[in-house]
Order: sequence, then structure tokens, then C-alpha cells
Amino acid sequence: MDKLEKRTLGNSNVTVPAMGIGTMLWDINKLKNKEDILQAYRVGLDNGFNFFDTAEIYFNGNSERMLGECLKKDGRPIMVATKFAPLSAMIPIKIKRKTVSPKSPRALIEALDCSLKRLGVDYIDLYQMHAPPKYNTIEDYMDIMAEAVKAGKIRAVGVCNFSEKQIRQANTRLAQHGVPLATAMIGYNLLRRYPETNGVFTACREMNISVIPYAPLAEGILTGKYRSGEIKIPLSYRGAIYFGHLNITKDQNNSTPLIQKIFTKPRELDNKKLEPLFKVLDKIAKDHNKTIAQVVINWLITTEEISVIPIPGIRNIRQMNDNMGSLGWLLTKEERSLIDIAEKNSI
Repeated sequence: MDKLEKRTLGNSNVTVPAMGIGTMLWDINKLKNKEDILQAYRVGLDNGFNFFDTAEIYFNGNSERMLGECLKKDGRPIMVATKFAPLSAMIPIKIKRKTVSPKSPRALIEALDCSLKRLGVDYIDLYQMHAPPKYNTIEDYMDIMAEAVKAGKIRAVGVCNFSEKQIRQANTRLAQHGVPLATAMIGYNLLRRYPETNGVFTACREMNISVIPYAPLAEGILTGKYRSGEIKIPLSYRGAIYFGHLNITKDQNNSTPLIQKIFTKPRELDNKKLEPLFKVLDKIAKDHNKTIAQVVINWLITTEEISVIPIPGIRNIRQMNDNMGSLGWLLTKEERSLIDIAEKNSI
């Protein structure tokens, strides 16, 4: 592979590859796929992909433990991003804290120390707040984040699932401590483009905040594997898609009544609507000798107006190799235009 492109996380001093590796499905207790994960991990590092994203709520810390085990067995240094889960309306899992009330902003420090222990590292390169808090203010939590930066426990600060207003709040408070807000993790992909119009992209562009899209392949929809209808989309993925479709979190500028949305099939689940888009993606993929998934991830990476660092998940060498093929080439402006037109026509 040619020299791997690097990107700095916002105004921080942390530089990572242009694509990270998602570990949400890494469960150290699933012995059957541990060796697959370790092999994929090593292939990634062999090719310069050393930026891994995890969280304390993934399998109750087991994703962090699995990443820590890979780090210990391989020995090469990596860049780690993980997340603190405050009590939040967006997080169904409630983490029990041993020494601090889960309602307290200082629960962040306890969570951070536990993540450091599970990962087996001395500091976190990017520590993110997983969702807006149900209790206390965003400012309260950003004060603690800044404290952790100054203590050397974290190098850069990020937020996840924050609205434009919440991103600005976090950035303003951190700036008072001389700490930049480096990243905003959001649901963003070719079929979920709300951040382009709901103010999130505008805020991130103005403040030089890097965007980290989760679900870059739309729960696997954008790989094309469900395209024919022969392979069924897992029920858990369908549920996540319907939740987003209902716009409960108000991230869409959409005035469609909720009752109408309930009885309308989400576009992601409508193969007939998506087929013209897939035909365009298929043609571009063949022209570049790439897969549809590689085209979709390249579309994210080559976004010009803002720094985007996708984190597609991997569990085996095949997925790692497929993701790596997303870099080292560029979609043309004409191809991006064809994709954009086909996407808009599928709405």
C-alpha cells in the first residue's frame, strides 16, 4: 500500500490514519472469533492502520479488554479512542460505578481509570463523551475532561451524538480551559446525511472539529449484501434503522408527523428505492476494481469541506482487507456527483 494518509484530530496534536477501526463487536468472551480478531488486528498494524475506537459499554467493557489483549500480544503501539457513558436518555445501558454516583460528573474520572486498566495503557489518545448527559450540564463534564487532559490521562477530547448546539457548548467550555474539542462522532453515511443540514457540519467546519462517522456502511446495507433480498437484515439492525427513521433524537430537519413515519418503510429497508443507487455504486466500483463498500467509505474519506475519519468495524482479515482497499485512490468529482444525484433520487 502507498503511504497511508494521516489526519489531525481537529485542533489537537493527535494525528491518526484517515480511517480507523471500529471494535464495537469485539467480545473477549467469544472465544471462537478471538484469533480472527487478533489476525485482523495485526494485518491492520502491518499496513499502518493503528487507530482503534471502542467504548466502556461495548459488551460491558469486553471490547476494551479484547483490544487490550491484542495490544499486549502484538506489542506495537496503537492509537486508542474510547468513550465514557454518562446517564443519558440515548444510552439504554446504565454502568454501575464503584466509588462515585453515576449521576455525578466525576463518574467520568472513575470510568476513565477503569478504561485505562482494561486497555492496559497509561493514557487515552481520544476520550469521548458517548451521549449528552441526563443529569448536570455539558459544561460540568467538559470541566472534568479538561482536568483529565491536564493530568495527562487523555490527549484529546471528543463528543458523540451531540447536536449543533451541544457541540458549541462543549467547545466553548473546553476553550475556557485552553483545551480544543477535537472530534464529534455522529451517525453519518451515504444514506444518513442529516449532519450536512442540521448544523452539525456547519459547527464542526467553523471550529475545525473532525467528524468521526459511526455506521459508515449503514449497518451493512451499503455493502450491497442485502440488495437481492436473499439475505435478511438482522432484527437488531432493522430496529436501529427504524429508531433513526422515527427521528426521536430530532437530528433530522423533517416535519413529517411521527404517526406517518411509523407506517412508512425506512429507505434503508426499501430495496426497490435503493436499487438505482446501487447500480451507480456498482458501476463505479467496477471501474476502479473495488467493492461497493470501498466506494462508500472512499466517499466519506474524500469529503472536501470537512475532515472525516470513518471507523468501519472489522472482525476478521477479509473485512480488514476490504476496508483497507477504501484508501489509496480517489473518486472523481463526476463520480461523486453521480452518487449524490442517485442518492437524492432514492429519497
